[in-house]
Amino acid sequence: MTLVFERAKKEDLEEIHEIEIASFPDPWSVDSLWVFASDASVRTLVCAREEETGELVGYYALQYVLDEAEIAIIAVKRKYRRQGLGRRLLDEIRKWAQKQGIKKIHLEVRSENEAAVHLYRTYGFQEVGRRRNYYEAPRDDAILFLLSI
Repeated sequence: MTLVFERAKKEDLEEIHEIEIASFPDPWSVDSLWVFASDASVRTLVCAREEETGELVGYYALQYVLDEAEIAIIAVKRKYRRQGLGRRLLDEIRKWAQKQGIKKIHLEVRSENEAAVHLYRTYGFQEVGRRRNYYEAPRDDAILFLLSI
């Protein structure tokens, strides 16, 4: 599958929000997504679309300052999971970060999200901390990861 990456536009937000709701027990609102989509100075929200059909298959949101970035969200549409698209999103983030002079990428993830934890570890992220009972509904720890590039 060939992917095209582009900064999200206002008309993408409802579709992104649908994936957000299907992916997370505490999804971001459309307004919160728009903050990332509309602020090109320190934030970005990027869509991954299948080139041939234009279907939105995933997205990521990140914020950055100086030489560090934080992945705020990364998600793949349910029917496209377990096909390597999460890794491809991370590849795109890494490529973007290198162009921007970013040296470190941070993220946090629910400890019980085994697929995501496995992806980040195999991608090279190192666990650097844990926030006990950070998430609610359901209660879960946050694992803090760091990727040095």
